[in-house]
Order: sequence, then structure tokens, then C-alpha cells
Amino acid sequence: MFDKKITLFHQHAETKEQALEMLANRFIAAGVVKDTYLEGILKRESVFPTGLFTDTYGVAIPHADSDYVYENQLGVMTLDEPVDFNYMGNAGEIVPVRIIIMMAVQGHDQVDMLMKLMSIFAEPEVLQEIIDCNDYETFAEIAKRIGL
Repeated sequence: MFDKKITLFHQHAETKEQALEMLANRFIAAGVVKDTYLEGILKRESVFPTGLFTDTYGVAIPHADSDYVYENQLGVMTLDEPVDFNYMGNAGEIVPVRIIIMMAVQGHDQVDMLMKLMSIFAEPEVLQEIIDCNDYETFAEIAKRIGL
């Protein structure tokens, strides 16, 4: 799911919209999503927020409807300073997010991937390894080990 090597480590963004744009632009450049993918992400995020609290770092799993997706792909971004996302369970609550895993996934694969990611987010040591990543090769080793 990381075939296109869409990874951005130790980034800086002022807002979630800026972070989402940076990551979505990589998906668009890789040709795995439609040019309107960012619009789809922002639209869905406004209705169904994706911020999640964990024991260590806030995470977000933004995704658009599968109509925007040509090819299944995941992308990861880590932030040196958190940006605010709305909480998945209560849009009025803010989650300071440092790890974003963006999904471009079609059909039922989306639900399966969300479940897999939720189980990974319950592992503080894995989240720390992702935060500490500096390059794709190290991240690829982690992803392979945890079954992504």
C-alpha cells in the first residue's frame, strides 16, 4: 500500500488544511487519485473528522470517497509540531495531531484498512518509531513488520 513511497517526515504545517494539501499533492503527483482528491479529503473531513487520541500522539486518518481513487495507496506524514484536527467521535473536540496516515483506498478495502490502522494506533512503541523515522527505507521496514 506504500508502493509510491508517499512519505513526508518531520514536516511543518500551520494548519490541518496545509498538512492535508502537502500530502494530497503527493498522491495527485503519483497519479493514484483524481486531481480533485484534496477537495474530496477536505469535504469529508468537514463532515466526518478523522482525528484520534492515542496514548502517545494524536493521529489522523484522512480519506476521501473511493470515487476519487484510481489506485489503492497509503501515505504518511509526521509533524514536528502538532496541527489541530477535529476528533472522530466528537467534532467539537480538538486532537493535536503529529501523525497523518492518508488513505486512497477503494471499496471494502477502506474498512479493512481502517480496522488495521486502529489496531496499530493502540501500539505506542510503533507510533514512536514512526515519529522517529527520517527516511522511507526505515519506514518501509516498520510497515512490513506491522503488516501494512
